[in-house]
Amino acid sequence: MTIHIPPPGETNYAKRIRTVRSPKGIEAWLIEDHTLPILSVNFGFKGGTSLDPEDRCGAASLLSALLTEGAGALGGAEFQEALADKAIHLSFHTTPDLLAGQIKCLVRHAERTFDLLGSALSQPAFASEAIEQVRARTVAHLRSVSETPDFTAARTFAKLGFAGHVYARPTLGTTESVTAISREDLLALHPRLINRTTLRIAVVGATTPEHLGALLDRAFAKLPAGLNIPLSPTAIGCLGQRHVVQSPAPQSTLVFGRPGILLKDPDFLAAFVVNHCLGGGSTSRLFREVREKRGLCYSIGSVIQTQEGCSTWRGSTSVRNDRVKEALAVIEAEIRHLTQCGIGEDELSAAKGYLIGSYSMALASSAALAGRLLAIQVSDRGRDWLDRRNRGVASVDVADVARAIDRLFGDGALFVVAAGDPKDL
Repeated sequence: MTIHIPPPGETNYAKRIRTVRSPKGIEAWLIEDHTLPILSVNFGFKGGTSLDPEDRCGAASLLSALLTEGAGALGGAEFQEALADKAIHLSFHTTPDLLAGQIKCLVRHAERTFDLLGSALSQPAFASEAIEQVRARTVAHLRSVSETPDFTAARTFAKLGFAGHVYARPTLGTTESVTAISREDLLALHPRLINRTTLRIAVVGATTPEHLGALLDRAFAKLPAGLNIPLSPTAIGCLGQRHVVQSPAPQSTLVFGRPGILLKDPDFLAAFVVNHCLGGGSTSRLFREVREKRGLCYSIGSVIQTQEGCSTWRGSTSVRNDRVKEALAVIEAEIRHLTQCGIGEDELSAAKGYLIGSYSMALASSAALAGRLLAIQVSDRGRDWLDRRNRGVASVDVADVARAIDRLFGDGALFVVAAGDPKDL
């Protein structure tokens, strides 16, 4: 049976996106939407935890957690009260490539919101008491997860697979490195991490370019200029190796992978479709073969994890210790079957239909749309990406996926990390 997938509906996001330049030179992408009196703002500074000093891993994550713990004339409790008083959502998080923030507020409180954001970014208190509180919380978290198979497998996969590159470093740090971070370390890292040069901003909501321009200056104009430090390219290594981390648990967590296809590569969307067929959800081949047919796990999945310096096809699951070897054999057999037999028209059409429909639904809220706009800016895909993406998925054919399969899986060799007490591995 051939499944007919209608062409994706035409969208006009590129025409709706306006580049706003503030009086003091801060730029942002804006999509006006006056349906509700709300502003959703996503912003990020390129660099993230990759800027951590080698002996101070976790510094960027600690710094980002402190940005709402007092700023300007406000102490930590006062700053939190000021946010709550106007129902302002403000949060920060870090990745190896980015320190990102998100705001959601009522338009009538926009000026106060952007003033508070400006204080958090340009005048963080880094008070000694707050540093010790956040440090203690981070260390407690690291201790609580350090022996868990999930954390151990993921950490070991990055540490060994990206050995010698900043992607090998732990984003939250270690108990030792976090304990060693001083207030002076944070002050030195702050302008390298938070500056106008690496800043990207996306806004969706009930505002105008003129109004937004004034708001941008309130929050970002005082930031210093900085350097855009590109990451050196890399790829996951250790292919063909299996590494076991012993852990006293009834199940083993498996993390497995190999190099992926870069986001701006012409074959990326074809690889994205291939991954959906292989491990992209409850209809995927791995889910069907490993869970449904054999009951070896509760969940299994894979993604193409794209970062500034690399792309990785990465899968994971948790399996009873005495069945790890069997589960790995099934996973590797499915990859071999994929490379030998490819993907047929029906499976391809079903995958494309899901990926097109789910992407449209993922843009339904202003916060989600602002997040996508920021991601597009950070990855430099062009403002027409939201319009091109579904057309690109729809255009993927059998020949495209065959080429992507060959590039993704080649000889099929995986780097596998098992954390637990796997038998006979």
